[in-house]
Amino acid sequence: MSLQLYNLTLEKGGAIQCCCPGSFSAPKTTEIAAGRGHHIELLRVVSGELVSVSIWQTFGIVRQLMPFRLPGANRDFLVAASDAGRIVVLEYDAAKNEWAKIQQETYGKSGCRRAVPGEYLAVDPRGHAVMIGAIEKQKFGYILQPGANTKPTISSPLEAHKSHVVTYSLIALDMEYENPVFAAVEVDHSEMDEDAAVVDAEKNLIFYEIDLGLNHVVRKTPSDEPLPSSANLLFALPGGQEGPGGVLVCCDNYFLYMNTGHAPLKEVIPRRQDMAPTAPLMIVAGALFKPEGRTKKNYFFLMQSEYGDLYKVTFNATPTMDAVKSINVQYFDTVPVATKLLILRSGHLFCATESGNNRLFVFQALGDDDDDRIIGAMALGGEDGVTEPEYFPLFTPRSLKNLAPVQETDSLCPLLDAAIAPPVGVSESKRVMALCGRGAGSSLRVLQHGLALSELASFQLPGLPEKVWTLQESANSAEDSHIVVSFSNGTLVFAIGEVIEEVQDKQLNASIATHVCRTLADDSILQVTAEGIWHIRKDHRINQWSPPGKKRITMAEANARQVAVVLGGSEVIYFELDPQLSQFAEVAKKDMQKEITCLGIGPIPEGKLRSRFLAIGFADRRVNLLSLDPEENLKTLSRQNCSSEPESVKLVGMHTEAADRDQVLMMFIGCANGIVVRSILDRVSGEITDVRTRFCGTKACDLVQVKAGGKDSMLVLSSRSWLSYHYQNTNRLSPLCGEAFAHASPFSSSACPEGIVAIAGNSLKIMALERLGNTFNQTVAPLKATPRGFVKHPFRKYIVTVESDHRAFTEEEKANIKAQLRQSLIDQGEEVPEQEDLPEKDYGPIKAPTGKWCSYIRIVDPDTLQTVDLVELDENQAAVSCAAVVFHDTGGEVHLVVGTVKDMVPNPQSHSSGLLLVFKFAAGGTQLNLVHKTVVDGIPKAIHPFQGRVLVGVDNRLKMYDLGKMKLLNKCENRQVPHMIVSITSVDNRVFVGDSRDSVFALRYRKEANQMSLVADDSLPRWTTCVTPLDHRTLALGDKLGNVTVVRLPDRASEEFQGHEAGRPASGANLLRDQGFLHGAQYKFDVVASFFVGSRITNIQKTSLSTGGQEVVLYTTLNGTIGCMLPITSRNDAELLKVVQNYMRQERPPLLGRDHLAFRSYYTPQRAVIDGDLVELFSSLPHEAQVRVAEEVGRQPAELSKRLEDFRAKVL
Repeated sequence: MSLQLYNLTLEKGGAIQCCCPGSFSAPKTTEIAAGRGHHIELLRVVSGELVSVSIWQTFGIVRQLMPFRLPGANRDFLVAASDAGRIVVLEYDAAKNEWAKIQQETYGKSGCRRAVPGEYLAVDPRGHAVMIGAIEKQKFGYILQPGANTKPTISSPLEAHKSHVVTYSLIALDMEYENPVFAAVEVDHSEMDEDAAVVDAEKNLIFYEIDLGLNHVVRKTPSDEPLPSSANLLFALPGGQEGPGGVLVCCDNYFLYMNTGHAPLKEVIPRRQDMAPTAPLMIVAGALFKPEGRTKKNYFFLMQSEYGDLYKVTFNATPTMDAVKSINVQYFDTVPVATKLLILRSGHLFCATESGNNRLFVFQALGDDDDDRIIGAMALGGEDGVTEPEYFPLFTPRSLKNLAPVQETDSLCPLLDAAIAPPVGVSESKRVMALCGRGAGSSLRVLQHGLALSELASFQLPGLPEKVWTLQESANSAEDSHIVVSFSNGTLVFAIGEVIEEVQDKQLNASIATHVCRTLADDSILQVTAEGIWHIRKDHRINQWSPPGKKRITMAEANARQVAVVLGGSEVIYFELDPQLSQFAEVAKKDMQKEITCLGIGPIPEGKLRSRFLAIGFADRRVNLLSLDPEENLKTLSRQNCSSEPESVKLVGMHTEAADRDQVLMMFIGCANGIVVRSILDRVSGEITDVRTRFCGTKACDLVQVKAGGKDSMLVLSSRSWLSYHYQNTNRLSPLCGEAFAHASPFSSSACPEGIVAIAGNSLKIMALERLGNTFNQTVAPLKATPRGFVKHPFRKYIVTVESDHRAFTEEEKANIKAQLRQSLIDQGEEVPEQEDLPEKDYGPIKAPTGKWCSYIRIVDPDTLQTVDLVELDENQAAVSCAAVVFHDTGGEVHLVVGTVKDMVPNPQSHSSGLLLVFKFAAGGTQLNLVHKTVVDGIPKAIHPFQGRVLVGVDNRLKMYDLGKMKLLNKCENRQVPHMIVSITSVDNRVFVGDSRDSVFALRYRKEANQMSLVADDSLPRWTTCVTPLDHRTLALGDKLGNVTVVRLPDRASEEFQGHEAGRPASGANLLRDQGFLHGAQYKFDVVASFFVGSRITNIQKTSLSTGGQEVVLYTTLNGTIGCMLPITSRNDAELLKVVQNYMRQERPPLLGRDHLAFRSYYTPQRAVIDGDLVELFSSLPHEAQVRVAEEVGRQPAELSKRLEDFRAKVL
C-alpha cells in the first residue's frame, strides 16, 4: 500500500487577524467574532472574562469580519470576506452552537489576490449597505435589506471599480438614514505607468456614495488637496445628531480631520521622550468609544502607535454638530501593539496583539482627570507634516492608570521553532518545547498534553486519608459548606470559610471510616460506615440503621434520595428516602451469589423521585444494570463485560455530539487494569449501546462525578488523572497536568464555583480547572530577544537557545540612554518624572538605529525553566543558527557552534561578515566557554552535525568544517544549491539540503574522496523552511506558503546511494552524471504526499507524542498551529476515511463558500493526505446526516464515530 497520511490539528492557531464586536447569539450580549486563520471563533464576556463559546473550521482563509444590524433588530449578523471569492452573511444559531450561512454572493476568483476584493470590508453603521474592496482596482457595493423571517438579503453587486488605483484603507461613514457613503485612501498611479519621469503619485481621500434609489455608486472627492504620502488609516466620526461626521486620517506624526466642505485640521501626535527626533511615528490601530444614552456626544477615539502607546483623541465641535473647531490629543496608557482594538459595551478593551497572548483590559477611568499635556489643533496651512522636532510634545510612558488588566488568552503566535522533550512526573505524554514571540515579549513555552489545574489551597492532614466528600447547607445551595475526609480509622469534618478548619458540629460518626457521605434532597446528611447508615435529619435528630447480625457494610452508593449498600461482599440492600417521614425505608434486598466490587446509582431525572437504574460490578469482570422501579426492583436489565475486574462504576447524565441539547445517560466503568469503559444507556429499557474504551493509567481507575463548564463531567483517577467532559459540541477525555490523586470530590465556593477537592498523599488540595478545551497546558519562561533557534544537549537535559533583535540596545546602553534623558531634563529645568521599571514586553524597548543588533545565548533547564547560563554577544552580532556537535578525536566532548552575522541590515540586506562561534560545554552542560571564532563570507543560516564534523550552509554554499585549534577548518564544499540554504539534515552519507526558493537537494558524501556531489533535486520550486527525514530515502518538508510535502528519492537514485554505502567505487560514468543536466540533478524527487495547512511551516519532525505511542509527522506553523500527520497502516482504514471525507464535503460544505478540495490544494494538489479536521466534523452532523454517511460505509453512526475517535487517541 502506498503512503497514506491522516492530518489532525492538535492546537489551533492563536493569532487573530481580524475581529469585531457584536451581540450575535442573543440581545445585549457582549461578544467578539474573531478570525483566526481558517477558523472563526465566538468569544463572550462572562463575569468580566472572555470565554470561548465556539470555534468553527471554515476551510478558507478569513480575511475580514464585520457586524451589522438591520433596522429594528436586536441581534447582529456577521458579514465575512475570505479567499473564496464570495461575500457571505452569517447568523449565529445559539441552539446548535454554530454559525449558519444565510446568503453568499460570488464576486471574483478564489485565492488572496491583489485585484480580487476581500482585503477591505466596510459596513454602513445603520445596516443599509456593505462595500468590499481589493488592494487594486476593484470594489463592490451591496445593499442590505430585510427579507423573509427578518433575515437579511444582499442585492446584486454594484461596481465601483477604477483602474490604476491602489487602496490603503476603506471605511463606512455615519450618514444616519441618508445614502450610505464609504471613504477610501487611494493612489492613482496611471501617470506613473504612462510617464517614467513621474516617480511619485498623490494619495487622495475618495468618497463612494451608494444611491439606494438608483442602485448606483457615485465616486467623488471631498477635497481638492491631496493627502500626505504617509496616510495609512481612516476612522469615521459619528454623524447626524451625535457628531460632525467626516473622517480622521492617520498619518505619520499627526492626525488629520477631513470632511466635505470643511477645512482640513491636523494635530501632532505626542511621542516618547526617548524617540529619535527624525523617526516617524505611525498609528497602527484604533477604536471608537461611543457611550449609550444621553452621553452619546461624549465620544472619543483610542489610537495606538507602533510603540503600543494609546492616545485619547477628542473633538471640539460646534453646537450644531456641523463643524469641528479643534482636535485634542493626549497620552492615555500603553498596551502591547495590536492588530485590532475593540472597545466593548461591557466596559472592556480587547487587544488582539500582533504577537504573544491577546489581552483584555477594563476601563478604570476615561482619562478626563489626567494631567498629561493636551495640544490644540491648528489649520493645515499647506504644510506636509510637522518636521521640526521641537513641535512634538514629549511624554514618558507610565504604568497603567486608566486601564486595568483582566485576562490574557494564550497565543503561540509567532511560533518560530519547536522540539520534543521527554515526559516528567506521572505523565506519559512528551513535552513540546516551543519558541514563541518577538522582541522582549518572546518566550520558551513548554506544552504538556492536558488541562491545567490551579491550586487554590493545600494543607497537611494528620494521617493518610482515603476518601473525601463535600457537603452543602441545603440541597439547593450552590456552594459547599463542609469537607468530610475519611481515614482508615476515623472521619474528620472541616468547615469552609475564609480559612478551612476542623469542626465537630455536623454530628457525624467520627470514630470510624466512612464509605459515603452527602447532602440529601430534604437537606439532611447521610453517612454510611461499615457499622450502618447514619442519617442526620434537618432538625439534628439522628436515625440509624445497623446491618443484621454481625454483618458489616463493605461498600455503598447514594444519590439525593436513594441508597444501596453491600453486606458481606455479595448481598445488596436498597433504601429510599420517604419524603413525608424524612427517613430511609428498606425497599428491596437480593443476594447476588458472587463478589461485588463496586456500585453505581444513576442521577434522579428532573421531576422524578428516583433513579431507575443501579449498576453493580462483579469480580467476574462483568457489570450488571439493575432496575429500581417498584414493580421490578433489582431485576437485571442488561450486562456489560469488561477486560478486567471493575473497580468503580458511575451513572451520569451528559451531552453527546449528536444530541447537544438533550442529555443522555452514560455509564462509566473504571477497571483494575487502568481501562475506562464508557457506554450509553437507554433511559427506558436500560439497553447498553455505543461502548468505548480508553487506557488511562497503570493503576485501577476510580470515578468521581464533577462539574466542568457548567455541565456534569467525569473525573477518572488512576496513575494519572483524566477528565471526561463536553465542550463546544464535542465529548473530550483529557488528562490533568500535575500529580495523581487518590480520591476527589467536586468543590464549589464563591471564589471557585467549579473546583475539585482532592487527596494527594497526606495533603488535601483545592484546585480549579483552567482553560477547558485546550489540548496543551503551557508553562512559560521569558526570553530577552526574538528566538532564532535552539538545540538540545545530546547527553544532558539542558536546552540552548539563541536570541537576537534588530534595532536593539544592550542593557548597559539602555541604562546610559535613560540617564542622559533625565540629565537633559534637569539641565532644561523641566520636572523629572518618577522613573518606573516598566516591563519591555508590555511597553516596548528603546529603539536603536538600523543595523544595530543585540544577541544572547542561553542555557535553560527544561524541567524548571530556569536560565543556568546567559552569554551576551558583542561586536554587533546577530545570532541566526546553532547546533550541538561532537567532533571526532575530542573524547566525546560536546561543542556548541553558533552562526552569527556582523553589522547586518535586513533591507536592503547587507553585512560585513559572518562568524562561526565555537563554545565548549562545561560544568555538566550548564556553562559555555568560548573556544574560537571563524570568519565566513556569508550568512551561516543552517548548521548540522555530520560524522564527527559540522555542515554549515553559508548563503548558497554547503561547507564541511572540522575542529581546529585556532578556528574551524574547511574540509569540503559544494556550490550546487542555487539560492540560500535554510535547512540541513542527513542520514548516513546522504545529506539533504533545503533551499529558500528551490525546494530540497540530495547530496552524497564520498569520504574517501572528501567530496559532496548532487544526486537529486525537486522538479518544483518550493520556498522551503524546514526538512526532516522519514527514512533513508523519504523526506517531509514545509514551506513558507503553508504546504507540507512528502518527497521520496527514486529507486535508481536510492540504489546509487546504497551502492556507495556498500563500498562500490564511483565509476567515471557516475562522476560525469554527478554534474547534472541543464543546471539540475540527474534524478528528481517523487512527490508522495502534499497538503496545505494554511500558514508558514516553522518546524517539521518525525516523532511520537507519548511514550510508546505511534510515530507521526509533527509540524508547527507561524500562527501557532500545532498539527500532525498520522500514517494509516491499514488499507481498509484508508478506504474508509477517503469515503467519509468525500461524503463530508457534501454534508458539511465550508462555511465561507470555499471548496474544500481547492483549499487543501492551494498551491499543489492534495495528495495521499486525508483531512482529519473535516472527517471529525462527522460527530457534529445531525443524526439523519450521520446515518446517511454511516450507511454508505456500511457502519453504524456510533461505530464510525468511535473509529474516528480512536485515530486521535493514537496520537495523544
